[in-house]
Amino acid sequence: MICLSIIGLTLNMVGSIFLAYSLNKTTKGLDNSITALEYFKDTYLAGGNVLSITGMDKHRKKDIKNFQMLTSIGLVLLIIGFALQLLPMLLNK
Repeated sequence: MICLSIIGLTLNMVGSIFLAYSLNKTTKGLDNSITALEYFKDTYLAGGNVLSITGMDKHRKKDIKNFQMLTSIGLVLLIIGFALQLLPMLLNK
């Protein structure tokens, strides 16, 4: 029964690492996109020459899709890990 708890703890750790990594990367990507849009807006409103960066949306959408998959995997690992930790406690009663 202890091995189920250890497996559950391991899955919880791996799942939380997946979640932390994907959410960190998603936040950084959205911050870069917002910064670029603010720069574009400020330059456009000031009447200056606007430097247009193409391809950013395509890469952002692909990255967000990949990080959503990592987030889903992390959540599933956490749920399985919690269930494996709970199982020995329920079976001992």
